[in-house]
Amino acid sequence: MDQSNGSSTTRRIGIALILFAIGFNLPYAWLASTFDYPAILRSPPGLVLEAFAAGGPSLILTWAAFALAALLLAPMAVAVSAVTRRSGGASSAIASIGVAAGVTQAIGLCRWVYAVPGLAAQWEAAADPAVRASIETTFTTLHQFAGVGIGEAIGQSLTAFWLIGVGFEQLRHPRFGGLVGGLGLIGGAVLLLGLAEGLATVIGFDPGLLGLSGVAGFLILTVWMIWTGILCVLRPAVTS
Repeated sequence: MDQSNGSSTTRRIGIALILFAIGFNLPYAWLASTFDYPAILRSPPGLVLEAFAAGGPSLILTWAAFALAALLLAPMAVAVSAVTRRSGGASSAIASIGVAAGVTQAIGLCRWVYAVPGLAAQWEAAADPAVRASIETTFTTLHQFAGVGIGEAIGQSLTAFWLIGVGFEQLRHPRFGGLVGGLGLIGGAVLLLGLAEGLATVIGFDPGLLGLSGVAGFLILTVWMIWTGILCVLRPAVTS
């Protein structure tokens, strides 16, 4: 590949990163405004099922878009490795962590598309409190395993490790440098701190300000991704 083709590819990757960072947040913002996400995740199961049933098909489609956006992190991680690769670096291994992060987060989010709608419909149709209680128990088990366990604990951890890995690569790459690389390291650390909020659902402690770390970490990830994309567009010809 000649330098002009390489520069063009780097620019396209930069634009894709910016669009992905913005696009990922669109379903998130819609869920926040219509479904009280993410606060509703820790609400009583009956309240969650009632709100979900009231959301109708548009809510299911929004969750589907959110799951797809999470899955798209997988190819984006591969693309990022192409613009942060250095001689002797570990870009391929880091990219693999990013791919796993996207897949696990998408698996966790897919429960809202393929499992929760049926439970919400059954809960809404049930007149017997005992039947509703049974459905709520099923929902709680699914929510804890697929949501808190796979999507949050595993998916968020892998996202944090990927972001930290890419941040280290950026620190010594002339296209990026210490500022954006350092932001990646900070974002990854904040995401790891955010795991305390999920752990609190099973141990029963007050995570305090750590309960906001997950949201803060993904906001930092968004800024980092846009910044990384901008540098790819502005400095396409820089190589390590």
